[in-house]
Amino acid sequence: MQQSQTRIFTGHYSEIEGYQKSRTVTYGAEQTPKGIRLSVEEKCGSDIRKEECVCPSDSFEHLTAFLKYICENSIGVGGWYDILQDRGILFQVL
Repeated sequence: MQQSQTRIFTGHYSEIEGYQKSRTVTYGAEQTPKGIRLSVEEKCGSDIRKEECVCPSDSFEHLTAFLKYICENSIGVGGWYDILQDRGILFQVL
């Protein structure tokens, strides 16, 4: 039996008046029978936006490195699917 793996990265962004609102973005990876499920969730006050996909043919280690990359580069909801495509990573939106 294969042990389940999960990994979470979190980015906290402070409010800068006139530029951005305070928000927290959580990046997650979870190994599932259908592949690695990736999620990006952005919380800004009471608003929550979340996007998820499953990558059926890539390794957990490679995809967690991808999440670390987008976390460290402040890429959130609305932009990370494009980077998956640019990197040639196969995924299906959930």
